[in-house]
Amino acid sequence: MKIWLKRFAVMSGSALLLTGCSLFSSEEDVVEMAELPVFEATYQPQIAWQENISDGVDKYYSQLQPVADNKNVYAASRNGEVKAFSINSGKLLWSSDFSEHESNKLKRSARFSGGISIALDTLFIGTENAQVLAIDKDNGKLKWLVKVTGEVVAQPVYSAGKVVVYTTRGDLIALDSATGETEWTLTNKQPKLTLRGSATPSISQGGIVYGRADGFVSVALLETGQALWQLPVARPYGATELDRLVDADMQPIISNNVVYTLAYNGNLVAIDLLKGQQLWDRKYSGFTNIALSGGVLYLSDYRGYVYAVDSKSGEELWSNKQLAYRNVTGVVVANEYIVVGDSEGYLHWINREDGQFAAQQELDSDGLYMEPFAAKNHLFLQTRSGKIIAIEKPAFNK
Repeated sequence: MKIWLKRFAVMSGSALLLTGCSLFSSEEDVVEMAELPVFEATYQPQIAWQENISDGVDKYYSQLQPVADNKNVYAASRNGEVKAFSINSGKLLWSSDFSEHESNKLKRSARFSGGISIALDTLFIGTENAQVLAIDKDNGKLKWLVKVTGEVVAQPVYSAGKVVVYTTRGDLIALDSATGETEWTLTNKQPKLTLRGSATPSISQGGIVYGRADGFVSVALLETGQALWQLPVARPYGATELDRLVDADMQPIISNNVVYTLAYNGNLVAIDLLKGQQLWDRKYSGFTNIALSGGVLYLSDYRGYVYAVDSKSGEELWSNKQLAYRNVTGVVVANEYIVVGDSEGYLHWINREDGQFAAQQELDSDGLYMEPFAAKNHLFLQTRSGKIIAIEKPAFNK
């Protein structure tokens, strides 16, 4: 099977989801998808329960992903359905449908895309209709809905009474979490062509760290939106706009005042959070979320290669190239394993010590598009067709 890997959008907001064909020809394929790896399994993951949410996200680009607190799991579909399930049994607790909300009358649907976040008693979610919603997590009732300046395809984040969203227009916006009122907006200039998506910000030490479509990682004050520093993690080069794509399109990781981030056509970089100084950089190119555990960074690059990198030095510890061009998701840690999904609907369990495959699950032939959400005892996964799957994590905690 052959596929095209990249995801693109022009600045007007129109998008192309390029899976299965060439950007320039309907007949010519671009890259070769690796065959499914064959190996002797050393671990047997168990599915705890499985439910459904509407039609999922279909073939659209989406960063929707389940999220969980100590008791419940929350998930949303692109068309506007939101559900809450018991974390242990999968029992449906409530269901709300926002597809018929008056604000969507002139739109194709609610177009939920920005992922769900939880803060106190509220769920926050963004949409391609340039909206942010606040929903009561106990009963699914809408608290508020506000219009913002651009599509929200990245997960909102909460801190200190503020909900922060980053739009595809390059606007970083802070909303009052109780009312939805805009407190401040910081605008960043966007390149002419970007990958379809934007980075979920991270918040630490009173600062918002976020990746930009121009290849920079920036920090702004949570309280006022004042820009503090910016540092390039990728620099555009090449003859065409496609060659010059440099999106820093994954959520930065912050640990012990060090920021770790990755850019397409760029680098994996460690940055001192307080000083804005680069500590080290290594030549990796990607746009999916990375993971950090036990002093090791785990990442998948744009080709689907999976790596383990020492977080102190940037030294590569191992690589696994057997998932090449399978549209691999970001990485999540599941105790002694890391886990990635692919566009054919397989979930791959990889040993953290040596990068060898331990298990493989076929979950949905429609495909997986986001890495699972890791809770204490489960991984929660949402498939393209709308399956919500709870998978037991291995007992050993590394």
